Amino acid sequence: MKSYPDPPAGLVVEHDGSVLRLRLDRPDRRNALTDDMVLALIEVIEAAGSDESVRVIALSASGEHFCSGFDLAGRGGETEKPRAGATQRRMRWQVNRLVPTMLETQTPIVVAATGWVVGLGLHVVLASDFAVVAGDARLRAPFTAMGFTPDSGGSWLIPRLAGIARAKEMIMLGREVSGADAATWGLVHRAVPANEVAPTADALVAELAGAATVAVGLSKLLIHRGLGVDLERHLADEALAIEVSSRSDDFHEYPRARHEKRDPKFEGR
Repeated sequence: MKSYPDPPAGLVVEHDGSVLRLRLDRPDRRNALTDDMVLALIEVIEAAGSDESVRVIALSASGEHFCSGFDLAGRGGETEKPRAGATQRRMRWQVNRLVPTMLETQTPIVVAATGWVVGLGLHVVLASDFAVVAGDARLRAPFTAMGFTPDSGGSWLIPRLAGIARAKEMIMLGREVSGADAATWGLVHRAVPANEVAPTADALVAELAGAATVAVGLSKLLIHRGLGVDLERHLADEALAIEVSSRSDDFHEYPRARHEKRDPKFEGR
């Protein structure tokens, strides 16, 4: 089991057996993300990806709202005008690393979200593997309404999940989407009443914590990598994944359980 650094204010990290639980904890700011929180999320998710004791990451938030986006107010007070290009230089090492880290880790990520799911908070939800949202949650990419453009991968994620026409509606027109519509569009895994979000997400976390972890992680890798390669390369990646997963202990557990007429007990090895 790895030891994780103390998280910054606004982020709670709990290692609960095979589950790493992350919670946004700034309810007074609708859980708006700070620079320190973003960097900590990147660091913790990267570390969890190589932590043999972690089989699933569960991400939630305190209070009524999941996340209202990035807290721009926290960057106020600079007395000296930065050099040209400062924004893109900062984004490269900071916020633009978060979504790729979530997509590339083989550890599955389950998100539970209610209330506001806005901006960077929306992108975090969309980059998870299984997002359970409240039917009345408010999903929005508000960038053009504020006079600027999407960041952190939003204009990459939304068209791939919901299609170009709906992406233009969300991004170019800034339209708000309910959690129920988001599920219908394929943006999220499932929408349920607000009081059922936590237990529904917890059930998914428990299922993944008891799944064949090696096979699940490699399947995630194949799905995301397959979006950017041709079929020949993808078939080669599939062959390699089968080679690795078929050498796992969990692969051998399945026929044993079937022979013994019991449910398999996967250990994630």
